[in-house]
Amino acid sequence: MTFREALKEGFVFFDGSMGALLQGMQAEGRCPEGWKLPEELNLSNPDIIEAVHEEYLAAGANVVLTNTFGGTRCKLDEAGLAVEETVSAAVAAARRAAARHPGSFVALDIGPTGKLLEPMGTFSFDEAYEAFAEQVRAGAAAGADLALIETMSDPYEMKAAILAVKEHSDLPVVASATFQDNNRTLSGADPAAVAAMMEGLGADAVGFNCGGDLEHARELAREFVRWSSLPVFMEPNAGLPTVENGRTVFKVGPEEFAQTLKQGAMDGVRLLGGCCGTTPAHIAAMTRACRGLQPLPVPDKRNVLVTSWSGALELGKGPLIVGERINPTGKKKFREALLDNDMNYVLNEGKRQLDAGAHILDVNVGLPGIDEADMMIRAVRELQRTFPAPLQIDSSEPEVLEKALRYYNGKALVNSVNGKQAVMDAVFPVVKKYGGVLVALALDEDGIPDTAEGRLRVARKIVEKAEAMGIDRKNIIVDTLTMTVSSQQKEAMETVRAIPMVKKELGVATILGVSNISFGLPQRDVINSVFFGAALNAGLDACIINPLSEPMMAVWRSHRALFGLDENCLEYIGTYSAAAPVSMAGAGNGVPGPARSEGGAAGPDTAGAPKNSDRIEEMKDVIISGMRDLSKPLAEELLQKYAPVEIIDRCIVPALDAVGKDYEKGKKFLPQLLLSADTVSRAFEAIKEHLEKTGAKTEPKGSIVIATVHGDIHDIGKNIVKAMLENYGYAVLDLGKDVPPEQVVQAVKDEKPGIVGLSALMTTTVANMEKTIRMIREQNLPVKIMVGGAVLTPEYAERIGADFYGKDAMASVAIARGVFGK
Repeated sequence: MTFREALKEGFVFFDGSMGALLQGMQAEGRCPEGWKLPEELNLSNPDIIEAVHEEYLAAGANVVLTNTFGGTRCKLDEAGLAVEETVSAAVAAARRAAARHPGSFVALDIGPTGKLLEPMGTFSFDEAYEAFAEQVRAGAAAGADLALIETMSDPYEMKAAILAVKEHSDLPVVASATFQDNNRTLSGADPAAVAAMMEGLGADAVGFNCGGDLEHARELAREFVRWSSLPVFMEPNAGLPTVENGRTVFKVGPEEFAQTLKQGAMDGVRLLGGCCGTTPAHIAAMTRACRGLQPLPVPDKRNVLVTSWSGALELGKGPLIVGERINPTGKKKFREALLDNDMNYVLNEGKRQLDAGAHILDVNVGLPGIDEADMMIRAVRELQRTFPAPLQIDSSEPEVLEKALRYYNGKALVNSVNGKQAVMDAVFPVVKKYGGVLVALALDEDGIPDTAEGRLRVARKIVEKAEAMGIDRKNIIVDTLTMTVSSQQKEAMETVRAIPMVKKELGVATILGVSNISFGLPQRDVINSVFFGAALNAGLDACIINPLSEPMMAVWRSHRALFGLDENCLEYIGTYSAAAPVSMAGAGNGVPGPARSEGGAAGPDTAGAPKNSDRIEEMKDVIISGMRDLSKPLAEELLQKYAPVEIIDRCIVPALDAVGKDYEKGKKFLPQLLLSADTVSRAFEAIKEHLEKTGAKTEPKGSIVIATVHGDIHDIGKNIVKAMLENYGYAVLDLGKDVPPEQVVQAVKDEKPGIVGLSALMTTTVANMEKTIRMIREQNLPVKIMVGGAVLTPEYAERIGADFYGKDAMASVAIARGVFGK
């Protein structure tokens, strides 16, 4: 029986923690000490690793994970280990144990690289992909049965790993993310976004592992069952960790753990196992608790999801607005911006549309004289770096779609395919591989049918051929094609008549590029808005419009109010209660302003840098929006009028505070926080250059030493904290990772900081944090200590003698302000 067959038949039980057993073996004298990475034991003591697998298989697990969680070159290089040799030895140990238990499987365990991917960090998507590919090739060649990609805090890194598995093996893939207590990954993705993205990429199962307490695990399980059309994977910790006698201890016992997993199984979870702190006793209790249960069917959710890196939008729950303005057609300035590689122009067009109410941004950069694929990748990356909204990748070239979708972080709207056989043959494989919701234009080799029935016929052909290629029809959205009423008056309203026919007959969503209806006519927004209203009333699910056109937005808001999509008309009232009346007259015929549409579908070509008569406020807006390339030149301009300290106090700190408050409220996420920090750092470059020229100085607000504790090679969290503290004006000495306690103590003596910050991610290294604190206290050094890391809690921080627990980067800033008083 293959793993996929076992997954269809019933529950699949994964093993528990490798670290928990190794720690227990060390306490019993059965495992050597002195190693930094568990993967070292694959080569030095493979019998110990095999024994761990044996214990879990004997406890009832039918999947064991190879000892390769840190099996990429990113981590193995630091221990002087070769990937192929280390991974092969790990698979061999698991295979020997599995051979004694017929029906069991060996999963190649793929953990994160330990590096922040762009745009949050400097590690590229391609670098991550290559690191994972090397691990996958070794694991597949050694005989793994499947791959488990786990503990991923960034779905973009998970995407790189999935593509590596898909392109370098035929192994089934289980994709598992780890979530914070706000039900978001570190990078800001929610379960719906993760589920949709992994399903689109062709994972065999999706879910979560590690994380917080068991109640949180139950909540996450329900969320994944709600959104996923794939079998759901659930692998929580044995509760939250604490430390006793210098050892990390998880307090949740086997029976309590088992009841949580049983409830997950009853809720629809199909793959169950244990993460940190779980032992063979936990796995045995879990399998006993689930004995006799019948797994629930895995229903195919019919929700149509388009996602960004942070969240999902569901088509069919009210019409969504796709902003059409990132398109060079009819825009001289936009064409010039693309030829000049001016991404600020593109970003500002995106910002204006999102501020006006767009949900999705169409991205079209097709222009003679440029490399469209390269420009599309750049535009997608910069837009995703800056905004959390999903994108519509818009190109008539399949190779452009392919390259953009490979680097897109999420599940995109893809524009487009049509009924021509050659186009379907080129586009369908791209969408099948990378996922996406595909816009299907109702035209074929015979052109655009005159009637609604003809467009339904073409749409049916596209949907059926897509399904034959393995693309679910829920991921097809049909464009019944807006005709120009001035030249095709009879056919124009056939577009609207086709909308309910397509929805009813094919069960798919619909989309329209609305503005083409008025091409060649005066007062374009008048006819656009009337046609738009008719399409909305016919059931249109998404509209490609200019959201800067107030008449068009007025129709959209009115539709939502009239059809019960705007509860108690609160959005409508909030928009218009104190606003000037909406006027159709004069709109769209050359009158300047944001509420018109000039000459073509995309509206006036008025974008550029944000305009604000108050340059101080403009600087704040640049920082909050993350328009990083505008930051330094604007700071240079402000320095001609204001002192550096005034810019810092009036612009930089208030803007960072605003971003930080939105981050704490869940309105902004880590990528946006880091982007604003990067934007500030560029402003500081201008300030530093100014100070060097004038000979003036600014004193830091305080001195801080930070380090990742001895034995721990993870430094993502520490680096984020450092970036935020420096941008708030504190001097930070970063000692790096795997720092011995003696080195921390010496740095405190030498630097005399006000705060020392200690970070730990691994449960096996938190004891070294306690040791470091104890040594600082024994020296009676006058310094405050703050600690942080995924395995820590406020209670644990207090127990080991820390003064503060820093939950995240913004909490660390608040601690520094409290200590230094500024």
